[in-house]
Amino acid sequence: MVNQEHMLKAALPLFARFIISNGLKTKHGMFTITLETMDQALPTVSRNKGLRLVEGAMALISPDVLQISDPDTSSENLTFLLAQLPQYGQLYYRGAVLLQHNFTQQDVDNMDVAYKHGGGDSQIDRFTFLATDRTNQGFIINGRVQVEPVAFTIQVDHLDRTTPKIVHLHCSCNVELLKNGNFGIYITARSLKASHPNIEDDQIIFKILQGPRYGYLENTTTGRCIQEEFSQKDLNSKIVLYVINPTWAVNSDSLEFQVTDPTGSSGTSQILELKWSRIEMQQAAYEVCENVGILSLKITRSGHSTDSAFVTVKVNEASAILGKDFTIPPSKLIQFDPGMSTKKWNIVITYDGLEEDDEVFEVVLNSPVNAILGTRTKAVVKILDSKGGQCSFFHSSGQSKHNLWRTDALLPVSSSSLLPSSPGTVHLERIPLSSSEGVMMQKGNMLPEFKLVNRSRTRLRAVGNGKIVHPSSVFRNGTDVVFKYHGLVSLRVEEDTSSANANKKAEVLVINQGELKSNVVSSRKTEVPQADKAELTSVLHSSHQDLGLSFPKGCTSDLKGLLHYEERVQKLFQCDGISWKLWDSKSKIVNLKKCPSGWSHHDGSCYFLIADHKVTWNTAAQACREQYFGNLASVVTKQHMQWLWNFSGRKPFWIGLNDQENPGHWEWNGGEPVTYTNWRTVSSRLSRKGKNCVLVQRQGKWQAADCRKGRRHNYVCSRKL
Repeated sequence: MVNQEHMLKAALPLFARFIISNGLKTKHGMFTITLETMDQALPTVSRNKGLRLVEGAMALISPDVLQISDPDTSSENLTFLLAQLPQYGQLYYRGAVLLQHNFTQQDVDNMDVAYKHGGGDSQIDRFTFLATDRTNQGFIINGRVQVEPVAFTIQVDHLDRTTPKIVHLHCSCNVELLKNGNFGIYITARSLKASHPNIEDDQIIFKILQGPRYGYLENTTTGRCIQEEFSQKDLNSKIVLYVINPTWAVNSDSLEFQVTDPTGSSGTSQILELKWSRIEMQQAAYEVCENVGILSLKITRSGHSTDSAFVTVKVNEASAILGKDFTIPPSKLIQFDPGMSTKKWNIVITYDGLEEDDEVFEVVLNSPVNAILGTRTKAVVKILDSKGGQCSFFHSSGQSKHNLWRTDALLPVSSSSLLPSSPGTVHLERIPLSSSEGVMMQKGNMLPEFKLVNRSRTRLRAVGNGKIVHPSSVFRNGTDVVFKYHGLVSLRVEEDTSSANANKKAEVLVINQGELKSNVVSSRKTEVPQADKAELTSVLHSSHQDLGLSFPKGCTSDLKGLLHYEERVQKLFQCDGISWKLWDSKSKIVNLKKCPSGWSHHDGSCYFLIADHKVTWNTAAQACREQYFGNLASVVTKQHMQWLWNFSGRKPFWIGLNDQENPGHWEWNGGEPVTYTNWRTVSSRLSRKGKNCVLVQRQGKWQAADCRKGRRHNYVCSRKL
């Protein structure tokens, strides 16, 4: 017996064998049975849920939203015949536009069919189709036989094209001490926040238009510098940190940015203010009499003062002993309330009435809270012995003259004002004269005592502006009259009663005020205050051995600007960083600020050449900013360029000129104005995409080069003093 189901599945020809017999003869035979398969079942549209997507997007048409089933037809033969194509988008097959007007259920099962919206204001799109098994006509949908096309509906959701709204934009002002000893301000959602109902926080991007000028942004998770953008999620996670550059004496910075979304929409530029306060001593040195009573150290806060700030005080004993020579308040925490810029910390100076040496201690600021420390972090206090109830010298600004000095005494100026600020100005200190006869020590020998010359007849005229300064004391030494003065100026001694002596010139020997030695002026000598050129040339070119000079220390770069008075020749010498040179009044005022070790000074700035690690321009700019707290060198004059070229060893190096922000508009990354250029050729400054940073090449000529890639070179960092 033939199994019909087996025959249907086999779909092969069937054979039957038989025997015919009449009793006498038999004959074998065979006949073939051919079965024809009949497709009687209609295909059924089992799913037609439609599609939903955002405008402009593409979405797959999967079996979950569109499916045909048929018990007697394979999926590769179940076909969707398209009667009407989508109006506001297109159907895609394997990533390309569908060209034929049909696709199969197998294509849908393989995720090969997709729809892409073309944009616009449409909300509904559709395409219509007929389902067929390629044999029967018609298909079943919702239990009914259908011969007309049915629609596959596509719902299009419109995007909210408004950019994320800025909810918080407040000044970031909370300063924190970092683990590496630097100070920084975390930028969080409390100070900067943007939101959008349809956009996740990680897709709300803050694009940096102008980064901070006096510090840099850092991603605390990766440790890398943030130069282009960060997200709202980064702000929520507190990983955006502004690191304060301590070398800049500023109290604020800013960040210019735009808020963007995934569609590319961006809002107007905004500025986030970064502000902080700086705490330091008002002055670095105090000199007070032993009987002063109370010394008030002033501690100042500059910059942002809206919030509270704190700093602790530490006392380091030197020759002065805490509890014996001075006492301090029990609290060492200084609190600045909102709006407060000055605080006083009172120290009680102990007066024991004994004659003793001057004593010194120092007060140091440390551990600031919500502030950074300035340059004057400590103050040195020198307690001067009262000398029988009377101070002979005092150096302190901010102390009461009435309490500390006799009525006939005048306050001296600070040591920083000893050098004339301009030709013809005078800064001199006046010391009260004793009514008794004086003595003078010279080279360890006691000179005989002489009666004081009538001081009213003698005066000291400052050369250049005619101001008259009286001598602090006058002594007679044999046939010479010796005047004692203080200060670094060109002076001439005159007598009021003698016009013949009015133009008599005197030699003025000036010493460092810190050594507390006296200047000697002889009325009989007729040498001018500044030695003439012949004398200067002779002294400068003679060796120290020939002069018999012995300096306490060798002249090094650390001692540059230090003055030393050599008693053997009664001359003042100054260290120029290499050797001791004879000082004269025409010498320039020495800048007390010094370059860091290993840096070179030139025209008010410090320079450092990095030649052992060649890098790209972007890496060089980042290293100068983060590692050396400066910027790539800028060039202001032709002479400056020649100096830099020699400083670099006459090898190519990066400088700070670039046009990355505005192609064709060149600017220094340190913010200085462009006052000088030195292009190799006219075409060498033409900016191309990716080639807009300057490399100094042969003979100091400039060439635009690739900022991010290409050949790597040396670079020069600079910092202003």
